[in-house]
Amino acid sequence: MTPAASQALVAAAVGITILIIVVKLARKRKLSLRYTIGWLALSFTGLLAGLFVPIVEPLAQLLNLSAAALLGLFASVLCMAIALQLSVSISKLQRENETLSEHLARLNQKFDSAFSELE
Repeated sequence: MTPAASQALVAAAVGITILIIVVKLARKRKLSLRYTIGWLALSFTGLLAGLFVPIVEPLAQLLNLSAAALLGLFASVLCMAIALQLSVSISKLQRENETLSEHLARLNQKFDSAFSELE
């Protein structure tokens, strides 16, 4: 078996594994639709890596890389995009949490002052 074929098989195996995990997490509703789409795109990239080699090979040669390295680079960029999107979402949730906490503190303060007036 050629090194390119074995690399394609390993990439396909990893892609299938990620695909199965993502589908299971999505079915259990532990992964939202927008993140499911990103991870599915990444798993299909790995799964179809063997088919992408002839397409990517001319670009890889132009950049003086192997096709596997270029596909790995694409997958890394996709992972970074997913990580960036997760960071943006987490930052938004953190700001919302701070706003809710401040609002709750004000409500507690109003409640305490209203309750102390009743005593």
